[in-house]
Amino acid sequence: MAECTGLWRRTLLVGADGSRDTGGSVRWLQGITAYVDSRGFAGPLHQRGNVFEWHRDVELEPPGPFPDAGAMHWDGDVLVETGVHEDYSEHWVRDADSSGPCAAAFLRSPDGARGLLMRVGDLFGWAGAGSVVIGALGGAEWTDLRIAPTDDHVDAAGQRWSVERHEGKSIS
Repeated sequence: MAECTGLWRRTLLVGADGSRDTGGSVRWLQGITAYVDSRGFAGPLHQRGNVFEWHRDVELEPPGPFPDAGAMHWDGDVLVETGVHEDYSEHWVRDADSSGPCAAAFLRSPDGARGLLMRVGDLFGWAGAGSVVIGALGGAEWTDLRIAPTDDHVDAAGQRWSVERHEGKSIS
């Protein structure tokens, strides 16, 4: 899974009906196991052989009928994902400047909602309080969310989130 750390942009989606989407607006930030997907979900990524499954601790949209699992293989610099439970193919390209130290905090709000704050190099991913954001550490998105992490909690989006578990060293 270490080969997958960084910020990924989807360059191609081929649906079951043959439809094609070549827009590059879908992004996925991958850390040690934590990920944030710009489509509105986040959580831990698990790998078994060449099959990856994105578990959704935070999800802004209702879940689909099947687990989010794909078989992955490299085609040059392109990471190709093929659906396990659904018929689709996605091509992912990693941003060149998206490597560096990885850390994540899996969070719980006072009302029991889940959240996730992660970093990969100079980027961060946030999922919680009804929003999913991928941006620059210390940039406008970071400031707008008023993120202030400590070892046992994260203040963000006007709430204090308890850290349930973490991976890596430091988010800030």
